[in-house]
Amino acid sequence: MAELRVLSGREASIFACLTDTVVAPEPVLPPVRHTDAVRFLDEWLALLPRPNRAGMRALLWVAELAPLAAGFRRRLRRLDAARRAEWLRGVEHAPSAQVRLLAKLMVSAAQLCYYGNDAVLLRLGYDAEANLERGRRLRAAEGRP
Repeated sequence: MAELRVLSGREASIFACLTDTVVAPEPVLPPVRHTDAVRFLDEWLALLPRPNRAGMRALLWVAELAPLAAGFRRRLRRLDAARRAEWLRGVEHAPSAQVRLLAKLMVSAAQLCYYGNDAVLLRLGYDAEANLERGRRLRAAEGRP
């Protein structure tokens, strides 16, 4: 993996684990480690104001440690895939609206970072370059600049 600007190695690992849980890519889509999802998050965080960046990084650590507090007896990265998914379902349906909102934020970030990867998009049938080229040809045919 390319050198990270903001995330520590552990934070990158937490995010990759969370993303694997959220998007469940295998066997059809590439695993997170074969995408640029972690690098995308790192670059995005580097652009955020420091308080927002610190908050997002803190949420990664909350996600790592929360299963312990929820009675799962292990950190997020130490749980098997089924237990991670069970924990996440519980968080997404928590009684607290704030907890549900934070879970939605982390799930949305994981999905954005993963599904924004060119290799993933191609496997899903979306070719951004082909769409741009089609638009260029259409504009040229219509005589627009």
